[in-house]
Amino acid sequence: MIFPILDGLMGWRRAPITWMIVFLNLAVLIYTTSTGTESQQGLDELMKKHFFVATQGRVYAQYLEEHPLAEYPEFLSELGTQVQTGTAERAEMLGQLAFRDFNFLHDADTIEFKGDQVAGRMWHQRVASLRLLQESHPSFMFGLNAEDTSLSKWISYIFVHSGWLHFFGNMLFMVIFGAALEVQIGGLGFLVVFLMAGAFSAGVFALMTGVTSSPLVGASGAVSGVMTLYCVLNWRRPERYFYWLFLPFRGFMGFVYLPAWVAMCLWAINDLAGYLGTLPELGGVAHTAHLGGEVAGLVTGLTLYVLRRFWPSQEVHATARKAKPPMGVLIPFLPPQYKKVPGAIRTWSR
Repeated sequence: MIFPILDGLMGWRRAPITWMIVFLNLAVLIYTTSTGTESQQGLDELMKKHFFVATQGRVYAQYLEEHPLAEYPEFLSELGTQVQTGTAERAEMLGQLAFRDFNFLHDADTIEFKGDQVAGRMWHQRVASLRLLQESHPSFMFGLNAEDTSLSKWISYIFVHSGWLHFFGNMLFMVIFGAALEVQIGGLGFLVVFLMAGAFSAGVFALMTGVTSSPLVGASGAVSGVMTLYCVLNWRRPERYFYWLFLPFRGFMGFVYLPAWVAMCLWAINDLAGYLGTLPELGGVAHTAHLGGEVAGLVTGLTLYVLRRFWPSQEVHATARKAKPPMGVLIPFLPPQYKKVPGAIRTWSR
């Protein structure tokens, strides 16, 4: 495993816009977790009601059967057929998938369930409660979802995260790559790139995955654009990576200097594999949003590269390194080793 370190965490004086975005995301997270607690608890309780979810699966199976011309994936139609034949376990699974189908939830009031009428009435009541909870939930209020695809949501979704782990993962890469990029292109340029990559990520996600009832939230698409742009502008520049070999011998972890493009390739391969290996209907990580941000960063980087070729600058940037570290040489964390030397009391060597 390798992890990019670059120049470490730069102070806010060198990258004020980066840290401003981080603290803005933090403020939004604190606000959403405090105001959305009640609605989130209500949604969690609905999801735990197995009878409700299983009933929804049966209603959804009927809906799929009544809409054969709709563009539903083959596995979803097959799952609906299994539920119709009486497979109880499949009913709950299909009911979970139904939460992502905007058309189904939008038409819920007009659906007449042909099965148990009491269960059907209870399902209608729970769906109404679900809508009220979603209206007051921050992720649905600010995230990009099928209920509202206005352009403002293409920006606001960037600053909303689903939890502390989601926030920490995005902001860690933000302060590593964002601060380094801001020093090179300036605060205003960095802010434009960040917002542009986030909006482009939302567009690619809507085109490739499709906007559903489940909201798209998080800054990972914008961060992907920032990271890719940094790697393009510093394509062959040696960057510091932390490595961990997971092997039980001395020197199994430490630092190694590799070209900047290594981070971009690793990130892109991971997102491409996630996109090809995950069904969009199952939700989870928005790999297409990451890919959209990477495309935005790549195009921006190539454009700046062409402009620099026509208008070259003779000034050496303040961030340029005077001495390049050795490329590809491992610099392990080696603990001091006690060693006896004849004629000496003691000595320490590494």
